[in-house]
Amino acid sequence: MDIKPKSVLHILSSLNIGGAERFVIDLAIEQRQSLKLNSSILSFGEQDDVLVAECIKNNIPVHFVEGSRSEKIQTFKRVINEFDILHFHSPFTLLFTCYSPMLCRRKTVVYTRHGAEPFNQLKWRVMHKITQFIVNQITFVSNEGQAVFGKVNNWQNKPQSVVDNGILIPQENHQKPLNEQQAKIKLGSVARMVPLKNQICLLRAVALMPEALANKFEIHFFGDGPCEELLKSAAAESSLSKNVHFHGMLVDRENIYKHIDVMVVTSEMEGLSIAILEAMARHIPVLATNVGGNPKLVQSDVTGQLFNYDDDTKLSRLLTEIAEAPQLIEKWGNEAYQLVVQNYSLETVAQKYMKLYLAD
Repeated sequence: MDIKPKSVLHILSSLNIGGAERFVIDLAIEQRQSLKLNSSILSFGEQDDVLVAECIKNNIPVHFVEGSRSEKIQTFKRVINEFDILHFHSPFTLLFTCYSPMLCRRKTVVYTRHGAEPFNQLKWRVMHKITQFIVNQITFVSNEGQAVFGKVNNWQNKPQSVVDNGILIPQENHQKPLNEQQAKIKLGSVARMVPLKNQICLLRAVALMPEALANKFEIHFFGDGPCEELLKSAAAESSLSKNVHFHGMLVDRENIYKHIDVMVVTSEMEGLSIAILEAMARHIPVLATNVGGNPKLVQSDVTGQLFNYDDDTKLSRLLTEIAEAPQLIEKWGNEAYQLVVQNYSLETVAQKYMKLYLAD
């Protein structure tokens, strides 16, 4: 008979805002509340990272790995010794199992790959070659992520599975149907401003529209990063400047999504996007690139529309369709909500991980 584990340690590179970090915090909340697991977080980031306060607010203990490399290794060993399950959420954190393989082998080790990046540099290939003997289960949030990992690393004999991300479903729908008096349709981008996310495609797509149609939209960017100045410059140099708003990095999700009628995701690569799930759970339809896990969530003409990466012409046509038929927003948004509620609740995901924690 399986003995239920009492404690699980989620190990993250940092507690800065990101989809994986949001997911892990919500998963820890669900595990503590519904499964009565002692779920904690070990972060290699800073104690003033933005999401540390969210952990404190939700009574999730957080341990920090700081100092010199030797100090980090000693802290890592000391903390992991207190837990039954070690759940790693990034290649960087998994690297530390190489410094204490025997201790880790006495634990149940789960490794989740949240994205589809190949990590095919020699350093990471060697690390994965070593850690395949330490990890008990490897999971992916998309089939694409699993396929990419399989091409780079020879882990065929290791138990592996795709476990969809899940979210806490909001208790209330704060989205209101559009009406003819509403001045603008609010387009939202919620992501780090890095080249991979390619938010410039959204600005180009709106710029391709006739001015009368383009002026029906507002664009709201949430996030920061190295591409922020490029986006601000592009917006300022166009006729769109008065309709583009940069909100920076916000923690309060309700404060983010109240500014969005339609989510636009322009990424080159995605796992199973937490931002898409969170939007859809608030009756917000999504226009997204046809990559990674996006097609599982964005069903064309049902929960939104798909377009090819960097295809600003197609995105412009999709936005034109919405401008000319804004009733599609409510129709697709309702379907999006139903899809998430029926398939992507965090309770279901927590149960799936519990089965993996118990597996031999």
